[in-house]
Amino acid sequence: MALNKKNSWVATGSVLSIIASAVWIYYSEFKAPKYNVSLQQRIGEVMAEQTAKLLGPKGRLVLLTIPTGGDPELQTQLRAFRRALKKLGDYDLKEHEMDIKDEPKYHAGGGLSSRKFVRAVKNHPKADAIISFIGAPRLSDEEIAEIATRPKFIAESSSTEHLPELFAKQILQVAVVSRFVFPAPGPHKPKTPQEWFDKRCQIVTASAVASIPASDQP
Repeated sequence: MALNKKNSWVATGSVLSIIASAVWIYYSEFKAPKYNVSLQQRIGEVMAEQTAKLLGPKGRLVLLTIPTGGDPELQTQLRAFRRALKKLGDYDLKEHEMDIKDEPKYHAGGGLSSRKFVRAVKNHPKADAIISFIGAPRLSDEEIAEIATRPKFIAESSSTEHLPELFAKQILQVAVVSRFVFPAPGPHKPKTPQEWFDKRCQIVTASAVASIPASDQP
């Protein structure tokens, strides 16, 4: 009888061990995000910090967004941005969601068209700043002339291609971009969110435009 009871405990323990292993595999391999969450959160926080640095502790902001169901990285960035912004000041934040039906080019750091940007600026004439997590547009002289008011513009951009011209014409004030200056500061193997940010990204302002490689400038 005692032997049977012992075997029963062993069998139960084995089953529980198998279940625990299966649960761990599910959450680590299938349920876990397939991207660097710490990095994406830090990008959102940095965008909020740069906005606060540019405007001070209050202001009227317009956040250019798109539906994020198919872009979890962008979703993470936006959540972190909103959360950080609340801690940095008293901001009136309005969200301008773009209609991007049949326009797959939109993603975190890219896709914003010149027409949609101009339209957004015109539709929010009292905005102190426009914040874009979907890139910075290439604007023609005619489109720039359409913008009667010039709110501050902060953008996340995966490319530096159009940035020098936007800075030169005082359309763009701050950009968070994919790193183009190497070696990156910090440890070779980043661990903290800031270390990940420094390895993969950098902040560009008008005073730093000259550091953009000539091959990336228009």
